[in-house]
Amino acid sequence: MIRRIVTDLTDDGLDRLCRRSPAPGYPEEERSVADCIGVVMDEEIEHYRFAVRDLDVLEAGGADQG
Repeated sequence: MIRRIVTDLTDDGLDRLCRRSPAPGYPEEERSVADCIGVVMDEEIEHYRFAVRDLDVLEAGGADQG
């Protein structure tokens, strides 16, 4: 989905400001499309790192070595 969105973006599209729908307690603000995509990519990377961080230990049979 991100690839499809990014493929069609121009420089003007990346600079376009979007109004953020704030959660309670957060100020209303505008962010560029580039900033929003950056947040999504950072979150995706962190979720991936968390998901694979212990795979080497688990595959080596050391799952019980806390």
